[in-house]
Amino acid sequence: MGALAIPDSKLNFIKRKYAKIRARLPVEKGEVKGRLLDEGQVDEVVAMLVRNDVLFEITVVDLGFHTESDVAAYKQKHAEEMLARADRFRKPDRQQVKKACCQILAASLPLYLQAIATFEVLHSIINYVPTYFAQRQPQELATFAWVVDGKEPNKVTNWEVWWSWYAQGALASMSMTRPAPVIEGADYSFYERFNARAARTCGTDLKLLLRDIRFSTTAEPGLELVDIIVNATRRALLGSLGEAGWRRIPQLMIHRNEQPYIQFIILGEGADAIRYPPYGRIVRQHFSNGGRPMLTPRYIRKFVKPRSSHT
Repeated sequence: MGALAIPDSKLNFIKRKYAKIRARLPVEKGEVKGRLLDEGQVDEVVAMLVRNDVLFEITVVDLGFHTESDVAAYKQKHAEEMLARADRFRKPDRQQVKKACCQILAASLPLYLQAIATFEVLHSIINYVPTYFAQRQPQELATFAWVVDGKEPNKVTNWEVWWSWYAQGALASMSMTRPAPVIEGADYSFYERFNARAARTCGTDLKLLLRDIRFSTTAEPGLELVDIIVNATRRALLGSLGEAGWRRIPQLMIHRNEQPYIQFIILGEGADAIRYPPYGRIVRQHFSNGGRPMLTPRYIRKFVKPRSSHT
């Protein structure tokens, strides 16, 4: 699962540039599908996004490291643990929590995995995007409009309603265990409108931040661009797309010190047994460097001490 964070100030320009590129891309049932693009076509799209301050986040679940029974057991445990905590919630929320547990239990395994991966992507966006733009284009933090690839053309499904509600609690829990970095001196003034106001609550108000969210099944430029970049990354890991097609994708991603830019999810026990997947070299050599620095030169000078030299 992947997401693109596109600055509002560049959105219309990106749409116009993509429209020109799109005229040369293969289309299936009225939509551009990333899996159909060759190396040159993917690279042209990526290069355009790199030039226009777009950020990319992606989370991967490798099904080769999971069994159906393991995922089913994890899903069951997830729902049961939530249900056990339901009575701790305020009365107005208890029924919603219990309903959410039932929907987790009823969800298919692919849909459940998709939801877990989506929450991780959203968490990365919420963690990194505000701090990145607070140093560069703070006005971009004044509004957030989320567009999600929908399942059915004529309605929002019950699952989509569920996860857009459940995401608020899931992301709040993630933010407590993995809080977003805050750069002293950066301009967060435009983002302050999303600060929680409730008593005994601090941090971001997820309900407010995710208020402008919609599901779309139409061929929108933003969703097609996400599909192109996510598919290119997947094909890079599988070895079915040449390096010329995906080599610039890390330039859309924020550099993590000593961490790969692609986040992998392992459910259940035994994660330490997975050390050398076939795509490990690509992740280590290409998706662990070359990304955008989180700090601007001003803050690098402020916070990063130069190494002392000895002669």
